[in-house]
Parts: sequence; structure tokens; C-alpha cells
Amino acid sequence: MTLALALFTNAWDSPFIVPVAGCFMILGIVVASVISGTRTREMESQERLAAIAKGLPVPPTHAEIAASRELPVGSASRRQANIRLAGLILICSGIGLMLMCALISAILRVPEVLCGSAAGLIPLGIGIGMLLDARIQKRDQEATTAPPATY
Repeated sequence: MTLALALFTNAWDSPFIVPVAGCFMILGIVVASVISGTRTREMESQERLAAIAKGLPVPPTHAEIAASRELPVGSASRRQANIRLAGLILICSGIGLMLMCALISAILRVPEVLCGSAAGLIPLGIGIGMLLDARIQKRDQEATTAPPATY
């Protein structure tokens, strides 16, 4: 008994407790999502069966509602604008993170804090990639909508 108690109390001192707890949390969120989705489909099915039993019109499912709606005409330009906006936000947040680390390093006079600036390269790179993607999509869209060349 004392060995089990000693193992249990030493488990909380492990440096791996945070990553393991994070993995369990993610697993719990996924399981809860699956259970919630299953329960939602089950309730929708019961609602449809009750409507059929009463002779009422059957309510449409989410898939039927989505299939009946058509995309607006300007969806490609809206998507490009959203990609461009997200790219700019990521670039600015990456630059801001790098400047914050540089400022903290200058204030505290601890050069090791500058290593945090490397974390700003991640959103910066993703933002640049999104801007490149928006430009490529715009060029492809212009090429498909351009009138054919006459010779």
C-alpha cells in the first residue's frame, strides 16, 4: 500500500504531467464531440420520426439545407479577401511578436530572450504563404475570366 501511495505522490512531480494531461484533455474533447454529434443525429432522427407519425411535413436535415442553398456569385473574391486579411494579420502578429521579444530583451538586458523572436517567424511565414496563395488565386481567376486572344 505504501509503495502505491509513494508512486502516486511521485507521479505529480514528473515533468511529463503537463503534456500527458494535455493529451488527455484533447482526447476528452474529441470523445465529447463525437458523443455530442451522435446524440444530435439521434435527436434529429427522433424528431423526423415523430413528424412522420403525426403526418406533419418532415423537417429538412442540415445536409438538405446546405444542398438547397447556392453559393453567392462573389464567393471567389470574398475568399481571396479573407485569405489576404488573414495573411496580413499573421504577418503583423509575427512582426509584433519579434519586436516584443527584442524590446523585452533590451529592457531586461537578457540576450537569451531574443530566442523568443524565432517564434514570430512561424506566423510570419504562414502569412507570407497566404499572401502568395491569394496572389496565385487572383492570377488564376484573371486567366480563366480573360477573353480569349484573337489572332
